Amino acid sequence: PEWADFTPYKLVVAPMLYMLQPGVAERLENFVAGGGTLVATYWSGIVDENDLAFLGGWPGGGLRKVFGIWDEETDTLTASERNSVVMSSGNALGLSGSYEARDYLALIHAETAQVLATYGSDFYAGRPALTVNRFGKGQAYYMASRNDSKFLADFYGKLAADLALLRALPAELPQGVTAQLRTDGEKKFIFVMNFNAAPVSLQLNGETYENMLSGEKVSGKLDLPAYGVEVLKA
Repeated sequence: PEWADFTPYKLVVAPMLYMLQPGVAERLENFVAGGGTLVATYWSGIVDENDLAFLGGWPGGGLRKVFGIWDEETDTLTASERNSVVMSSGNALGLSGSYEARDYLALIHAETAQVLATYGSDFYAGRPALTVNRFGKGQAYYMASRNDSKFLADFYGKLAADLALLRALPAELPQGVTAQLRTDGEKKFIFVMNFNAAPVSLQLNGETYENMLSGEKVSGKLDLPAYGVEVLKA
């Protein structure tokens, strides 16, 4: 919301930020200038609060200079069509190889931004697909396409490591499992959810928690039934 204070955060992820309410762009700009890391995607900064398109290029509202790119247009693929995102040699993220892209592919132009990856095929080939722009003391990433889960895991995993973000649990989570940390200012509560149709187990790497649903102590590993939920107190 327009009154949100982004300054306490190291990382803000704003995918498909289609509409910019008053004050949001300014707060995001100040967040990055002050040292924050911002991630946005295709279809961001398109219209104002009245659903009127910004003039002067996308992303609008002043975010064009923050991301250092101009988003010319967003192309859409059919359900069966695929492209690829090819990481540039020696890119700042240290990622390599290629990843699958589908559904949405934005045609962007790097202005002050550094190109981290390009599209692999069709008329998009060689055009920027992932960029980063140094702005003030921070940095702003622009993801031009909808990429596969492997890319998202590698990309956000690298950002989390570089920014030393606190993990909800000290272990890698199985596919389809999420862990979210909440606190009341004193105690930490971890909501672990299994979105799989089969049970899963995850290692707790020597940590012990209190299961808030059963009242039992949990250590060693945590077993989750299909579509199961557990709440742990650290």
